[in-house]
Amino acid sequence: MNVRIVLEVIGCSILGVAFYQFQTTILIFVIPLVVLFKRQGYRVGIIGAAGIFLGILLVKLIRGGASGGILREDLLILDLTYPVTFLLGVAITEGPFFQKIPPYGRIGIVTVIGGILGIPLIRYVWTDPMFEAYLKAQIEAMLRAMVEGKTSIDLGTMGTVSTREILRLSKVLFANTYAAGYFLTFLFNWVVGSRIGLRSRGISPVETVVGTVHLPDKLIWGFLLGWFGVLVTWIRPLGWVSILFWNSALLCTVLYGMQGVDILRYYLKKLERLRVVILFMILLFLFIPGLNIIIMIGIPLLGVSELWIQYRRSVEGRSEK
Repeated sequence: MNVRIVLEVIGCSILGVAFYQFQTTILIFVIPLVVLFKRQGYRVGIIGAAGIFLGILLVKLIRGGASGGILREDLLILDLTYPVTFLLGVAITEGPFFQKIPPYGRIGIVTVIGGILGIPLIRYVWTDPMFEAYLKAQIEAMLRAMVEGKTSIDLGTMGTVSTREILRLSKVLFANTYAAGYFLTFLFNWVVGSRIGLRSRGISPVETVVGTVHLPDKLIWGFLLGWFGVLVTWIRPLGWVSILFWNSALLCTVLYGMQGVDILRYYLKKLERLRVVILFMILLFLFIPGLNIIIMIGIPLLGVSELWIQYRRSVEGRSEK
């Protein structure tokens, strides 16, 4: 390993650790690592992942010691869940483990692994009274800042009614969207990092780095069972099982949404003269309240419908005749 590669690994590690320390960049902290994988290969990328992990761990230990508190090992492990699952996810996605599976499929597998590893974190957020008290204090501070000097709203009443409801919804939202949130965040990091890494080597992806999205037919069962379970939870609460149904339903919906977008992209390439008009109409629908629901539901259903209607294959067949 020459000096240039060593410096690149050190720079990637420092940048990843620095991104992780700020709320504005914590969600993109693995982009430098993906760039390193694309530029220098798997072995060097693994060293970079180890460097970022050790850097994050070191910062947490130093901050914990500087605050004068006692570091609880269980809380430290839970706190490391987010960086560990993302670093491990990049290593798996870039590794030789699932080479026959397209990138979006590998990221889907990584999401399932991340969701399983994240169960203790979800349980902590859902049940721990200390975290609930901390989150409640943050919500009350936010509400106080919103109304201070503007109205005479009774914050005591707000604390007993609104704060409790916001607290409950926050925990429910975190638990139910964990897998879909992980997938979208990881996908964004991987796509941006891949493009930067490939372009730095003079490689310009012709299409998307994710490739053409063709989901396996069996995924429809995860979609149908997930949303059936969600419907059941509206009728009768199922506790922790409802979290599983919501995560399955939303993750499958996101995947089918990707397939729906890919179908639209395919047809836009065929309809060059109307491309601008169609794109304008889609964007217009997205920003009109009520109509944007049609887009948000319609695109995933378009992806689902390809299970029965082979849109891209039928167009290719007609063009070949």
